[in-house]
Amino acid sequence: MSDEMLATPGARRRFWGAVGLLALALQGALLWMEWRPEPRPLWGDEGRYWEAAGQIRAGQTPELHLIWPPLYPRFLAALMPLGGGTRLAAQLVQLALLGIAAFCLRGLGHALLPRSAAGDLAAALLVLDPQVAAFSAFLWPELLHLALVLFAAWVLVTRADRWPWLAAAGGALGLALLTKSLLGPFLPVLLAPLALSGPLRRRLLRPALVLGVLFLTLLPTLAAHRARYGVAAVADSSWFNAWVGLNDRARRNFVDEIVGSEMDAYLQSAPDPPARDALLRAKIAGLVTERGAWPVLRAQLGRQYFRLFHHDSFFTEQLPGGGIAARGFGYVDPPVGLVAVLRTWATALHAGVLVAAALALALLRPGPSSAPEPQVRRGWLAVALLFLLYNLALFLVLHVMSRYRVQMLPVLDLAAGMTIASLGSLQVRRPVASWLAGGALAALLLFLSFGGQ
Repeated sequence: MSDEMLATPGARRRFWGAVGLLALALQGALLWMEWRPEPRPLWGDEGRYWEAAGQIRAGQTPELHLIWPPLYPRFLAALMPLGGGTRLAAQLVQLALLGIAAFCLRGLGHALLPRSAAGDLAAALLVLDPQVAAFSAFLWPELLHLALVLFAAWVLVTRADRWPWLAAAGGALGLALLTKSLLGPFLPVLLAPLALSGPLRRRLLRPALVLGVLFLTLLPTLAAHRARYGVAAVADSSWFNAWVGLNDRARRNFVDEIVGSEMDAYLQSAPDPPARDALLRAKIAGLVTERGAWPVLRAQLGRQYFRLFHHDSFFTEQLPGGGIAARGFGYVDPPVGLVAVLRTWATALHAGVLVAAALALALLRPGPSSAPEPQVRRGWLAVALLFLLYNLALFLVLHVMSRYRVQMLPVLDLAAGMTIASLGSLQVRRPVASWLAGGALAALLLFLSFGGQ
């Protein structure tokens, strides 16, 4: 679908009508499989989050060991009464969060990309992707985190001249860190464009306001964890995930998994998180010394990105034949035909997004901007690209599971939307090197997706 096909309000209404019907059909199928003929058993951290939510409802303080950030169990606990003690209310709210995330992604696309339809297409790809849509029913914090981060990004890109909106962005980023902590080291890059335009006073005050509200959002948790664990941190599983990531064996999830046994060993290794992390740092240093830095790096390159981009996801792994289903969890006796359709849909969309995103990054040039400060838009596009590189750098070392790529998908969807929107006007007469680069990147991503069996 080219940009010209969504050039009129009527065309956009028809487009979103079709997307809405497909999204409702997808969510209906997912919720049907979630509950019929019996509820899907909770898997892994889902059980821990649900148990912690129940403890909070009972007036207790759950023990999360500084491994799991505290917000998501509280989110579930707040919704428990509305669902009659079931997870239905959380699932409906998470469905709304998916809609909020798509709305913000659409706004980012309109603000940043030269093709006006790219934002619509990116948002459609997000809500129609089963590996994302399925998290509306799962009890993992992916959609809460995604909605908070995309809302903050939308504000920073489109409302950076309005102080109340900047305060809201700071609050959203703080809540995002209370949900998942990997965004923390990237915050200076995320806020950098605020300091690159406008008068000096605005350059200083805008990021200061965001960071100030963010810190106030985190402060109660930092104080509580300082008193309880001796560490003023929201959560920090980096050393544990680094140790597991260096010792993973397979190129895909749920094959020769060691994370469960390593978690038990970690929690029993010392009485408090600082002591446990100190032991892990020593073990990691010993491992690198014993194996050698280059062999360790070569092993990571030969494994981690296959795990990250594999075409199976936390959704397809819960279908019959998947790694989670093989362990006695996942969907309970879903219809065979529906499983085949959804698995094919998920796999094809995953591959298509990777190819289209690769072509956008390698072949398409941003067109002229109508914004008063085009350099600001280029700055935000650079932030998006750096966010992908940041994730790739992290997961070269840290333990990788397919659900960790969910936070990357909005950027990939934006790039894919830009490619699709340009189909009607893409210049064929481009340097051969550009086509070779785009094709090589697409081939590499497809190899990582399908070559790690």
